[in-house]
Amino acid sequence: MLALGLVACSSAPAPSDPAALPANPPRPATCAPETSTDLTTPDGWLNRVATAPTTVGLVVDDGRGRVVSHEASTSFPMASSVKVVHLTAYGAAVAEGRIRPDDRVPLADWERWYLPGIDQAHPAALKRLGAAPDYTVDQIVTAMIQESDNAAADWVRARLGDGALRAAAASGGWTDVDLPSFTGSTARFAMPELAPVGAARPELATVDAQLGQRLADDPGFRAEVVRRYTQQVTADPQRFLTDQERWTATTASGTPKQLLGLYRALVAGSVPGADVAVRQLTWQSPKLGFKSGSFVNVLTLGSFVRRTDGTTAYAVILGRDLPVLPLTTQQTAGQQSMVIEAATSTRAFDRLLCVV
Repeated sequence: MLALGLVACSSAPAPSDPAALPANPPRPATCAPETSTDLTTPDGWLNRVATAPTTVGLVVDDGRGRVVSHEASTSFPMASSVKVVHLTAYGAAVAEGRIRPDDRVPLADWERWYLPGIDQAHPAALKRLGAAPDYTVDQIVTAMIQESDNAAADWVRARLGDGALRAAAASGGWTDVDLPSFTGSTARFAMPELAPVGAARPELATVDAQLGQRLADDPGFRAEVVRRYTQQVTADPQRFLTDQERWTATTASGTPKQLLGLYRALVAGSVPGADVAVRQLTWQSPKLGFKSGSFVNVLTLGSFVRRTDGTTAYAVILGRDLPVLPLTTQQTAGQQSMVIEAATSTRAFDRLLCVV
């Protein structure tokens, strides 16, 4: 979760190509070397960009005419940052009358997509929302964004349909979006024999979607996936981590440029129901909108910061092949602070320019 409270308010018009990027500005005349390897800090992330450049892709737009990008057209695992696509599709569905935020959804319907003991975000969401036999659609969407509930994301995809999600991504210039099935890809990890040997995206995307639907329809299969997953965790924790590292490379991917385009379109209000989506993204503060994501060796973020002068800064970063460390709030905040500080501080922007 992002623990930064930054500044203020905007609505600049979107360019004709929402993801168009200019050349990087010249590097500052003087650049001090970045030596920290502590990924809980911005300094450590600056050094990561400098020393392992292919493991980090980013775009930082200060909203005042300066943009810096690095590996911006390279695909990275998106993790939960891709849920902004689901959110954009939800906003459009509300705006077009295809779904009502106050429609009630039985808990049992939501939990068809839940893997007990694996998706820890779901119990956290229910704790925040309070025990109930049913919830509103809008509450489920808050769980998808605030707690990053995978079951909520898969429910939204099933309810709206793949066409709606693809159209939502395309509205921000993301025309070849790789849609994830969070439960389905977890099933494939737990039971690798269910996927063709040597298969890659987009074939695996089809496999994941089929497995996700099977999980929703077959409680017995869902229980077996949970059993096999738990067995892998307890039998050999080190091998489990190694297998997870390999698996993350087979999950839904996208580029920093594509993610930026969707955020720009939402803030500009150039997509249907943008206000609905932006309200969800700014749940911590009206000044800051974001959705982050993580796997065992992946950290991702899409965000924007509104200023009181009417400008909006954007910060997008996708990191992969990171050292396998227990993910902590501090480690995640180190990455997020690095790019958001660069988006809102001239000094931090120049430091980033020194390493890209």
